Amino acid sequence: MADIEQNYQIKYTEKWGSYLQQEASRLDKYVTVENGLTGKMVTFDQYGLLAFEEKVSRMGQTVLMEAPTLRRVMYPHIYTKAVGFDEFDAKKLANIDVPVSKTIEGLRAAAGRCMDKVMLDAFLGENYIGENGTMPVAFSENQIVESDYVDSGSAVDSNLTVAKLRKALAMLHKAEAWNEERRAYGDELVLACTSSQIDSLLREPQVSSYDYNTVRALAEGKVDTFLGFRIIRTELLPLDAETGERSCLAWVKSKAQFGIWDDFKVKISVRDDLDEALQIRAKFACGATRLQEEAFVKIQCTES
Repeated sequence: MADIEQNYQIKYTEKWGSYLQQEASRLDKYVTVENGLTGKMVTFDQYGLLAFEEKVSRMGQTVLMEAPTLRRVMYPHIYTKAVGFDEFDAKKLANIDVPVSKTIEGLRAAAGRCMDKVMLDAFLGENYIGENGTMPVAFSENQIVESDYVDSGSAVDSNLTVAKLRKALAMLHKAEAWNEERRAYGDELVLACTSSQIDSLLREPQVSSYDYNTVRALAEGKVDTFLGFRIIRTELLPLDAETGERSCLAWVKSKAQFGIWDDFKVKISVRDDLDEALQIRAKFACGATRLQEEAFVKIQCTES
């Protein structure tokens, strides 16, 4: 007679689970957003700085100067994704439903991550200016806090430190890109970093007990500000695999431009050309650009 173990059954789940993932955009609340954009590009015309010159002669000739203007250009990036299910998938799945709602949730989450990536790529990368929007502008080398920056002593590569944050803040202050009065008008000072940088702050021996408690609360999700920066944790910041350097970014909200040509949309349809397969297709179009170089500071952090 066979052992009863040979008749043991397998119990399958009747619900779909989800992989761990970032489920929505984390940056869209901390940039300036314009919706309903159209055209192959959108321009942002800006007026530059004026300065007086001292009058040194009597009844001298008036000299007219051109108005200092600059045109910044933003281009759209179009994204689509389609997921399909065969007409007999529902029958073959038996007690578990075709994961239509899970697919839509997954597409929405993927769109949020993609939008964050568009913003970070634009804010850290090449932008375009000029009448026709064809002149490239790289991230300014003057707006970088290097990985080996220290307040004093020998330079040594490090992860995020309080000294680096103070340096970034000082650079924004010096350029008049930020002052606390801007908060009254809804502006914010933002810092995007990963969990590694938050952990690095916790490990700093010279951090005062007050600052340590603030950073610890930040790591636990209880607060989201430090040294005036609104801290946004994102694991999408670029990492140089060879050097181990992570590019973190500080910016002023009003100077970080994000635009939406077509917001996230989902369409469910039956594909007669594919044996009546069910198609779930999502799409969106967006773009981003820096509006002023001095309002951004890249902080290089070496992750061990």
